[in-house]
Order: sequence, then structure tokens, then C-alpha cells
Amino acid sequence: MILLLSYDVRRHGGMERLGLQVLASLRRQGWSVRLLTPRRLGPWPLGRWLGRAWFLLGLLLWLPRCESVLSMHALLLRPLRWLDWLPQPPQRLCWLHGIEVWGAALATVQTDLNHCQRLIASSRFTRERVQERLRPNGPPVAVVHPMADLVDAASQPHPMPAGFVLLTVARMDAGERYKGHRLVLEALARLRQRRQLSDRLCWRVIGEGDDRPCLEARSRELGLQPWVRFLGKLSDGAVEREFRRCSLLLMPSSYGIAADGRAMGEGFGIVYLEAAQAGRAAIACRQGGQTDLILDGDTGWLIDSDPDALADLLLRLADDRAMLQSAGERARQRARDQFSVGCFDRALAAALTESSREAA
Repeated sequence: MILLLSYDVRRHGGMERLGLQVLASLRRQGWSVRLLTPRRLGPWPLGRWLGRAWFLLGLLLWLPRCESVLSMHALLLRPLRWLDWLPQPPQRLCWLHGIEVWGAALATVQTDLNHCQRLIASSRFTRERVQERLRPNGPPVAVVHPMADLVDAASQPHPMPAGFVLLTVARMDAGERYKGHRLVLEALARLRQRRQLSDRLCWRVIGEGDDRPCLEARSRELGLQPWVRFLGKLSDGAVEREFRRCSLLLMPSSYGIAADGRAMGEGFGIVYLEAAQAGRAAIACRQGGQTDLILDGDTGWLIDSDPDALADLLLRLADDRAMLQSAGERARQRARDQFSVGCFDRALAAALTESSREAA
């Protein structure tokens, strides 16, 4: 049996969805799986502490019965430290997403990661960042690219819209401004200053967060209201329709390490894959997990985090529907060939099989 540890899957975040996808994949492959999540058991701090206590009781119950523990977050490894005292502890694996193991964050979980038999990274980019720090005696790191199930990849893409419709799907968090909203605003402002901002262009922004009022205010300051639409949080069905009706996905998330050691950037960026499944190419920055999916000039475009560079690229693409169409078709084919459900199942099975052999 595999004990799968994940944060509360009742939420709709990317890590929670990935946890459910891993659960479904393991069951498809015939594994016996028990999902265990820390969750609130009531309001106020008491509810949080009760949830943690229930989680620990679940560990005490199920750990003696399992062969492997797969943690979907490095911080969930901490309660497993006492396993080192058992004569035959279950093997430990941990999924690595991105910023939780980049930069200074790695130091807080490094000891727990080194006690794992194998790590699983969402991208080659994350694997490289972690291996640089865990070598030479760290556990091996496999790469299992996340899958996306929002868009039906088997359905035919919609025709390109008549206008130049840019779509961003990302939270607007003042503490995590790396998603690129401000970069897009400044690039559009550059085009407006040059009198090159076409009436056909529309930037549609999906998402919520405490930074949204500041972004809307900045849009007004730059005189961009005719070109920008903040749509807020939408249902999954509405988001899928937006993917199919846009010209391309625009999410220039930037990678970097701040002076205090905090990291920023995309560990993989499932929205890029969702766009590709809908037959749409994407614009992203040059560093980050998205580079496993986006091939510059082929299935999308990778740029420096610079408003002039983005403005020049948007100007070049605005009137070239044929280029957008062909890049979207290549992105969709790459998504089907290398990032499908089958690819996910096979990569996950290989990671678990190799881990079992090493433990034996």
C-alpha cells in the first residue's frame, strides 16, 4: 500500500489538484492507496490544531501498514522523522514543485529530503536547482511532469479569433508578483506611447488576489482600460472557453532569487499545458519549469523579463494569425505526445518502480 500525503484536496489549488491526479493515476495502475490530508476540523485556531492532531493520528494508524509514503509537499515530511527509528521503515518519496525547494526555502526541508529514497520533480528545471544543492549524497530525483485535465485535449481547437486576444490565468498576490501582470501592463503602455496599440488587441485577465486593485489602478493610470478586462475568478467551464477563444496565453512569469533568499518563478505552470491542449501557444520568460513544455519560436515564445522585449514580440505577432495558428498546433501536438495522461502514468510508475528497486 502507498500512503499519499497531500494538503486539503477540497481546495482548488494546483498542488491539491495534482494530489488528486496522482491518486487517480496510482489507482489506475492497480496500487492500493490511502490518501491522508491535514484539514481544518472547525473554525478558529482550534479547528486547525484539531485537524493537525487528526492527521497525526492517521499517520500512526496507516504508516505501519504501508510499503511507501509519497508526500506531495516537502513540509509534510516533518512528521515522518520518527520513522528513522523503526527497523524497517517504509520508503519515503517526496514531490518537488518549485519555490518551496528553491533558494533559501530548501534549507528548511533539506534534512527531510535527504532521508527520502527518491524525489520527484515537476520539471527538469526544478530537478537541476535541487540537485545543485543536495549533491553529492542526496537522493536521486526523477522528473514527472504534471498533467492537466481542464481542457479536453481530444477535441478540435477553435479557430483563431478575429482580434488579437491575449489571456492570462494567474492569481494576483501582492506577495508573489512574479506572474508578470505588471510586465504586461508596461509592455502595453509602451505600444500605446508608440501609437502601435491596435484596437484589435484585448488582454483578458482571469484570477483574483489582493494585488488586483493595484493592477486595475495601474491600468487606469496608463490609460489602458479600452484594452484590458479583469474577469475575476471564473468556473472551470468558463476558463476552458477562454482558452479556446484566445489567440495565445500570455504569462511571463519571471524566475529569480531575492536578496533575502526567497525564490520566485514557475515550477512547471499547468496553465501553459492547458493552453497547449486547447491549441494555443504561450509567451513566457526564459527561466522556469515552463521551459520543459515551451520550445522558443516553435510551440511558443520565451522572452527576457523586459517590457520592451514583450512589446516588440506582441507587435510582431498581432497581425500574424498564421504564425499563431501553426505555433498553437505544434503546442497541442507536443502536449499530446509528451504530457498526456498516459505519459504521466508511465513516468510516475517508473519513479515508483526505481525507488522500490533502490530500497530493496
